[in-house]
Amino acid sequence: MTKLSNPDSFRRRQVHEMVLLQKYADIITDTVFKKLFGDERFPDLMIFLLQELIPERNISSIKYSPQEHQNGFPEGHGIRVDVECYDETTGTRFAVEMQALKVRNFHDRLLAYSTYIVQEQFGIGLMNRESDKWDYSFPQSYVIALMDYDDNAQSDAIRHEYALLDVDGGRPFTDRLKFITLELPKYHDPADPRATALDKLCFALHNMRTFRNRPEYLQGKFFELLFEKAEIAKFAPHEVIKYEKDMLTQWDIDEYVGEQVEKGVKEGLEKGLREGMAKGMEEGMQKGRAEILNCLIASGMTIDEVADRLGLTVDEVLKLTGSSH
Repeated sequence: MTKLSNPDSFRRRQVHEMVLLQKYADIITDTVFKKLFGDERFPDLMIFLLQELIPERNISSIKYSPQEHQNGFPEGHGIRVDVECYDETTGTRFAVEMQALKVRNFHDRLLAYSTYIVQEQFGIGLMNRESDKWDYSFPQSYVIALMDYDDNAQSDAIRHEYALLDVDGGRPFTDRLKFITLELPKYHDPADPRATALDKLCFALHNMRTFRNRPEYLQGKFFELLFEKAEIAKFAPHEVIKYEKDMLTQWDIDEYVGEQVEKGVKEGLEKGLREGMAKGMEEGMQKGRAEILNCLIASGMTIDEVADRLGLTVDEVLKLTGSSH
């Protein structure tokens, strides 16, 4: 039986026809996000994003950095950040992640990423110093996550900033590391005169693939460039192919997540009535996750790619699928 996550020509044609109906690409996909915000030839979009998210930094010029970070331990796994750059003036580093799906332990994943980013700053802290002793002084690092979902149901705020603080008094433990999340679906009416630049930015990123033309209330150099770069007709052929592949993968994940979560909830409820609600729900969801992971691996994705896509560790993927190295 053909698995949905290993699509036949009919399924690929469906995605191709869907993309043909779009004027602008979905920025939430890896290919498009990196094309628009990670292209060193056109840093303006990333500069605008950083200026709006962290206005106090007065960022005017950035340089892009490699996104690959290797683990120093032989058995360890490295990481790959979506886009990474630094402020040319201050050395402040920014790691930017786009997350389309809500996954378990995503905040912990961002913390894990920060350890790699900070570690690579140590050499900068010793640069041009008379003493060769470690003083652990280095530029600030920001880990930024753009989330296409509601990450904080208790708040209507679009932007959230986190730092290491004194539990009792709230005094900063250090200002060298901060985390910023931007929840794209929480924008306020972008056509309202009171709408902020972040409202308009979130609206555009969240809805780009649905537009036929740029709304008149999205004016300015940033939005002009954003819409121009997202226009599928201006993509190179290989970029269109990669985009369609991303859309197909996302389509598979969305369908499987929806089906298996529903199935897992149903099974969990039925089992919960007999053996206890909490245990039954967990086992049902666990089975659904295992089926999703096995189908993604069958489609040709590596263990590392599946783990990165769903916000899991490699060990968690192996455990859920019953695989081994």
